[in-house]
Amino acid sequence: MTSTQNKILVVDDSETNRLMLSFMLQEHLFSTDEVENGEQAVEHALEFDYAAVFMDLNMPVMNGLEATSVLRELSYEPPIIACSAEDEPGKIKQLLESGFTDFIAKPVELEDIEDILNKHNLNHSLNHTGDDQVFQQKLEQLRERFLTNIPTIISKLNRALKSNELASLKRIAHKLKGTASQFGFDRVTKIGKDIELAINKEKVTIAIEKTHFLLAELEKISQEN
Repeated sequence: MTSTQNKILVVDDSETNRLMLSFMLQEHLFSTDEVENGEQAVEHALEFDYAAVFMDLNMPVMNGLEATSVLRELSYEPPIIACSAEDEPGKIKQLLESGFTDFIAKPVELEDIEDILNKHNLNHSLNHTGDDQVFQQKLEQLRERFLTNIPTIISKLNRALKSNELASLKRIAHKLKGTASQFGFDRVTKIGKDIELAINKEKVTIAIEKTHFLLAELEKISQEN
């Protein structure tokens, strides 16, 4: 195993989420490796000696819970932090009983990272520039990336609606729920949460109605920015 104790493994199928979390960890003097699914996470975690793993839950190929279970079965000891927009206490409790060391809610704030690193005795030195100018520039770059991606999101939502693919609607809504408010788009996060909840409760009509609201909101954001 290659030693990389100054590194943290970031696992998420959303490039924006990976970059956001990596930027925040870099503010705490960590470097990061990034992978996009649980299978890659297992491979990297077993090859390199990371200080910790920040693991998304909903991913293709292998989800975060499956990857964490595999790692724990192989006696993997470093902290594995679940990163999710999940906010139900019962489900969070299940995660902690299933191998995760801790939980951090999306959208992740810089203060949340500091708290979790302190809690688990990880390196928590800060690399602030005084006025946080560099960090704010990085956030603005990610915001621009999010805005650039809106037409693609709209296209995917329309395809899912046309094909009645509820799983796809739920996946897109979940990602937006965990990302949009980070850039000031709180209404997108709220609607995404409503869609996911409606699909979970098999209220298809409500989910479709909310998806149309989401499309309208995304179109509005795109036009205004």
